[in-house]
Amino acid sequence: MKLQWVEFENLETGLKIERIYFNKDITLLVGLSGAGKTQVLNAVKYSLSLAVDKNTTLHPYSVGLGILVGEDNYEWFYQVNKVNPTELMITETGNYEFLYEKLLCNGKTVFERDGRNIDIIYYKQVPQPKRDESLLFQYAEDENFKKLISGMRKIYLVDMEIEIRRGFLSKDFINYKTQISDIMKAGKKFDFKRFSRLPVPLKLYIVKKYYCDIYGLIFEAIKELFYEIDDIDIEEDPTRNMYFLSIKVYGKKLMQKDISNGMLKTIYYVVELFTMSDDSLVLIDEFENGLGVNCIDILCELMLSERNDLQLIITSHHPKIINAIDKEKWKIIERDGSVIRNRISQELGIGNSQHDAYFNLINRWEFEGKI
Repeated sequence: MKLQWVEFENLETGLKIERIYFNKDITLLVGLSGAGKTQVLNAVKYSLSLAVDKNTTLHPYSVGLGILVGEDNYEWFYQVNKVNPTELMITETGNYEFLYEKLLCNGKTVFERDGRNIDIIYYKQVPQPKRDESLLFQYAEDENFKKLISGMRKIYLVDMEIEIRRGFLSKDFINYKTQISDIMKAGKKFDFKRFSRLPVPLKLYIVKKYYCDIYGLIFEAIKELFYEIDDIDIEEDPTRNMYFLSIKVYGKKLMQKDISNGMLKTIYYVVELFTMSDDSLVLIDEFENGLGVNCIDILCELMLSERNDLQLIITSHHPKIINAIDKEKWKIIERDGSVIRNRISQELGIGNSQHDAYFNLINRWEFEGKI
C-alpha cells in the first residue's frame, strides 16, 4: 500500500487540512510548533483505523484518502456526523453515524452510501448495513475488498514514549514463548511477517531464537550506534516478576530500568525498522524526541537506506534530520487560522543546496513574523 493523499475537516471545530500529497518513499512534514503536522498524521491514522478496527470511536469528520494498492488507485471519502435527533436510533457509538461514504477504484464507483441509500456494484441486493460502521469494515472479508483492507492494515504509528515502558508479566511471557514454540514446531519456518505486529520485546525474542539473519541485521545496526553493547535480550526482572529488554555492556547486564531512555528508543526504532511488514506505512511524530545527538544521524541514515519498501511520513524540528532528507521530499506545513495548508520547497524558492534550504526556510518564517 502507498498512501497518496489525505484531506480532512472537523465538522464541529472547523479545523481543515487541505489536500496533501505524499511521496511513495518518504515525506517529511516541516513546520513550526502548532502548524498542524501532528494533525496530518492523526487524520491518516484515524481514517485507516476506522476502516479496520471496530473499536474506533466515531467523530464528526469529513475525510478523503487516495490509496494505491498494487496497480489500483482507490479513493475513499466519508462523512460522519451526529445522529438525526428526530430518528429513534440506538447505535454502539450513540451520537454519530455515517452520513456519506464512497469508494472509487481507478475512477469507477465501487460503492456509495448517502444516508440510507446504498449502492454496491458487486451486489444486486444489499443487506442494510450498520450506520455506525464503515462499509469498508463491514465488507472487509469480502473477496472484492480484501486486497484494499489488507493494505490499509499495514500501518505503524511509532510512539516510543509508550512502547519503551512496555513489559510483560512473567506468566504471560512464558505463555507467549510456549505459543510461539508450538507455532514454529507445527511446520516449516514461517515468514517473520506473521509476527510483525507484535510488541518490540516479543519480536526481539523471536528473531534472536528463530530468525538469526534478522537478529544479525538488528545487532549490527545497534553496534554501529552503541559499540559498547555486547548483547541484547529479553530477560526476567525477578524483583518485579516481569520480563523486559536487557543489554550487556562491557560484560555487565543492564535491565531496562537501568538503560537511558535515549538508548532504549534507539534500540526499539532499530528493531521496528527490521521487523515491520513489507510495504508498510510508517507514521512517526517528532522523530528526534528523546534521541541522543550522536544517534540521530546514523538512525536517520538507516531508516532511509535499509527499507526501501516502506512509506515513511514523519515530522521533525531537528536540523540534522531535516538536512538529511532531500528538500524535494519536504511538505512545508503552515496554518492560517483553522486551515492547515502545505507547500513544496520549490514554491517558496528556499535555496539550491540542502543546507541553504533549511536556513532559508527559517529566515523566511522569521521575516514573516512567525518566529
